[in-house]
Amino acid sequence: MRKMALGFPIPLGGSMHVPLHALEAWSAPRLARSAHTAVRVSLGFALGSGAALLTACGDSTEPPPAAETPAYVVGGTSDAANRYANVGVLQLNVGGDWFDFCSGTLVRLNVVLTAAHCTDFLVEEGEDGFGPADLRISFDPEGDAPYSTVDHIVVHPDWFTRQPCPGNSKQLCLAPPAEDMGLVFLDAPVGGLTPAPIAGPTYLAGLSLTRETFTVVGYGVDAFITGSLFANHPIVFVDGIRSYRDVSVITTQDLFPDRFLKVTQSTCFGDSGGPLFHGATLVGINTWTFSVRCSGPSFAYRVDSPAALSFLGANL
Repeated sequence: MRKMALGFPIPLGGSMHVPLHALEAWSAPRLARSAHTAVRVSLGFALGSGAALLTACGDSTEPPPAAETPAYVVGGTSDAANRYANVGVLQLNVGGDWFDFCSGTLVRLNVVLTAAHCTDFLVEEGEDGFGPADLRISFDPEGDAPYSTVDHIVVHPDWFTRQPCPGNSKQLCLAPPAEDMGLVFLDAPVGGLTPAPIAGPTYLAGLSLTRETFTVVGYGVDAFITGSLFANHPIVFVDGIRSYRDVSVITTQDLFPDRFLKVTQSTCFGDSGGPLFHGATLVGINTWTFSVRCSGPSFAYRVDSPAALSFLGANL
């Protein structure tokens, strides 16, 4: 059975700003993935970089009550028809078990675009023992075989020079140089899929952003049935199926609008690194949510920002 792990950073010495970090797994979580099953979890801990994760303390075979069962992403639709076939799930090998932990988009036949916070601990094998060989990617709607293995990973270099992120400050947490972007280079091209086009420098400038429809895609948590990320034994709904939801840009006047798009409720833990599409064009990377129940707005890192374009131009 494939499993899912959910993680988030704990800023040292402060309260918490909640990104969509799906896992920086320095310990072995045990959150079982089971289709249409509510899972009871408890807050565990992990070593390194102040990360924490959710670990299972028992699961329920009872589905969540019908009235409380949103469909996928958060309030979205299961991609049973494989509409977004070029969106995959990142899976991490922890002690011989594979865990879903982030999402990503095929942008070249052998390259997946995802978030820096999904991949920064995998660039090379470190003290935690994790490296590129511990990552695989599935483009199956349910995250099953076939799997693509990884040759190497490149993370935006500015990401490693970002300032600490204490509290709930967008000014601190989203400010440059927090360029949340990474590329996963696969061992072999993925057959039968069409890579997503990436928005160029003038693409979004030509749109009236708050009047357009965008689409979030990912493999993340579907809902918090009870409790929240910080609750003792919250119950979450996770089916491991790729899902999507149409969203709108809330405002173009938020902080760092040249680097982030603030969109309506949609993404949750595990959707990190997945795409924000405009039609078939990838315009952003799912990055942050400000709600411990995934019930509030989210932020997508713009792929047309100068820092993003420079990184993509140098590596693609």
